[in-house]
Amino acid sequence: MHSRFSAAEHANFIAGKVVAYATAYLDGRNDLADLARNAASVMVELIACSDDAAAKVILNPARLLANAMTITAGATSDASVDRWQQVIGSLVELVRHESSELRKSGVQRS
Repeated sequence: MHSRFSAAEHANFIAGKVVAYATAYLDGRNDLADLARNAASVMVELIACSDDAAAKVILNPARLLANAMTITAGATSDASVDRWQQVIGSLVELVRHESSELRKSGVQRS
């Protein structure tokens, strides 16, 4: 973590990356292989993040999103992929909401 950023700010930055990777898949810019690679990459960053109370607000939904991305990438049927895409979409909205709340609360600088 860069010393000029709080743990929550650093976590929020990584959460933004997770959302970007997820939306790139959902809108067709990336395929399942890209989704798997990006999920694995960002999960390493999420695991390494500080788990202080303010950071957990964004880390928990971001980790759920990264897990859903991994599960989707490994799905074996089109029907399963479709269902997991819906989960990813919902989690993207949750992460965006929590990120917005961090900024409103003053924990995250604009």
